[in-house]
Amino acid sequence: MNNSEDLERLAEAEIRLSYFLAEQIKNSTTYFGYPEVPENNDLSILGISSLAKLHLNNAGDPWVHGNAKMHTKEFEQEALDFVAHLYGIEDNYWGYITSGGTEGNLYGMYTGRDYLANQGKRPVFLFSSSSHYSIPKNAHLLGIKALQVSAQTSGEMDYDDLAKKLKTIENQDGIIVNLNLGTTMTGAMDSLTQINTVINDLGIPRDRVFIHADAALMGFIYPFLENAESLFENGVNSIAISGHKFPGAIHPCGIVLSQKKVHDIAFGENWVPYVGTKDTTISGSRNGFLALNLWYIFQKKGIQGFRDEGMQCIENAKYLTQKLKDMNYPDVFHFPNQIIVTFKNPIPALVRKYQLATQGDMAHVVVMQHITKSRIDSFCKDLMKNIV
Repeated sequence: MNNSEDLERLAEAEIRLSYFLAEQIKNSTTYFGYPEVPENNDLSILGISSLAKLHLNNAGDPWVHGNAKMHTKEFEQEALDFVAHLYGIEDNYWGYITSGGTEGNLYGMYTGRDYLANQGKRPVFLFSSSSHYSIPKNAHLLGIKALQVSAQTSGEMDYDDLAKKLKTIENQDGIIVNLNLGTTMTGAMDSLTQINTVINDLGIPRDRVFIHADAALMGFIYPFLENAESLFENGVNSIAISGHKFPGAIHPCGIVLSQKKVHDIAFGENWVPYVGTKDTTISGSRNGFLALNLWYIFQKKGIQGFRDEGMQCIENAKYLTQKLKDMNYPDVFHFPNQIIVTFKNPIPALVRKYQLATQGDMAHVVVMQHITKSRIDSFCKDLMKNIV
């Protein structure tokens, strides 16, 4: 950089970034409608560390380091072990750090498809109408025949309709079922027990069934719920969780886990000589800095930290629900043990100010860690002044 034009361009870039930073900090204080933590000071040490300037590529399998040495696979393994421990499968799993929930769902469905196909079964995929938009998109990408199951008013799966749809599937076909542990708009959770009851009542052999759990938002809260079902002991074969939602990573990322025996049947070895590792991942090259993000959060919070934060968020969601009901605000709904509260759409100005997600006449607040009771009070005051 050796002339005035270069210096001027750099100065303009730094000024622009300063304005952008101020704008985003302001936006973070009213980030109510989407399930991310908009700012996480826990991770500032990584952002300013020398690690942030390194090329860290976790190419391929997390357990095979490969030819290159610039990676964070040892941290990725520890992060995956932490999650596997939460779900009681630390001795029987395979997984990796993904780019986000969509990739995690894609991988679970991909695993189910090939697991069944390698046993001579044509897979048919069933998902409820309340599922995340990535679910039917992924079915299309994978070329899987998909059947949509109706949802109850709450967003939970309609199990009678599930039975009807299952009866239309031919006996030689395999079945992949998507289990929602927190739907996008209402946070509704499907019942694994009810799904298993339907499958058993129809006499469908378990070797024809693969269940994938989409736990994008609730993955780090669900294990602590009082009546939580033991997923992998009761038929779940894979799970996808977002890392940039409740855990609080500041970059989009996620975790996907599957039973090791299922993974091995689906994919085998898949050795890639060029990189010196196995690779059954979708993305191949993967951002090693994301694994550091999650590993550091897990070290900082620990299991008790996630338990405490999850219970506090549920408590704050109940607080918001009661505040809205006390105001006689229309159409307030809170699914039990959830952190999403739905209500009638407010005026457009408030939708924009609080960055609310809307669907039809419904809006929601996702009560993440940064949605404190004082912020809830301010939000409700704004709603009270503008009830439509």
